[in-house]
Amino acid sequence: MVAARLSLKTRLVLGGLLVVAFSVGAALLFTHLSFVLLGDLDYAGAMWASAIVPLLVAPPAYGWVAVLTYRLHQANATLDTLARHDALTGLFNRRAFVEAARARLAGGETAQLLVADIDHFKRINDSMGHAAGDLALAHAAAVLERAAPEGSIVARLGGEEFALLVPAAVDAAALVARIADALAHMPVPAATGLKRMTCSFGLAAAHSGEGLDSLMSRADTALYAAKDGGRDRMALAS
Repeated sequence: MVAARLSLKTRLVLGGLLVVAFSVGAALLFTHLSFVLLGDLDYAGAMWASAIVPLLVAPPAYGWVAVLTYRLHQANATLDTLARHDALTGLFNRRAFVEAARARLAGGETAQLLVADIDHFKRINDSMGHAAGDLALAHAAAVLERAAPEGSIVARLGGEEFALLVPAAVDAAALVARIADALAHMPVPAATGLKRMTCSFGLAAAHSGEGLDSLMSRADTALYAAKDGGRDRMALAS
């Protein structure tokens, strides 16, 4: 119980101290027994004793440290995944998207930002329950990830809103059409008044030297225009 509560860093430190203590103790014990059992050692015997002790101590000591180091690496990898990915969909979360998108734009690449918001998502939750809502979000995430062109950054920004940063050469209208068609095949029973799953889209092409905050603001404005225009459509940012 106590060992389970210790951090991996603490266990590594304690493990190192134990290895040193065990090595010194083993060397002293082996040398003592050698003199007691064999009498005075000559030079060759002392050299053999010096060689045998590390051979006995080093393998288990190295194995102990290696196991703890591997566990620490795995724990750090898990923490990094939790910090950068959305738990439900597996996509980048907002923080990771912002970091990656800013780096992409700062590198001088031309890009388009497409934001998508599931239409009437509250209706799905209210009529079919939150489990169905989670399934709808996972379905939308899978559709967006499959449809995203090579080199795109896909993320769940929060709630039912998603984002795709795609290369400037991508035909955004064709991309949205593919996404809309795939979204309609939502793998949950249709709710009252919900014939198919749809999304509204806002698209903004990055201007030369434009930062991510400005680009996201323009894409969001276009998204609101798509919703105000009746949903299930795409609006372009000015």
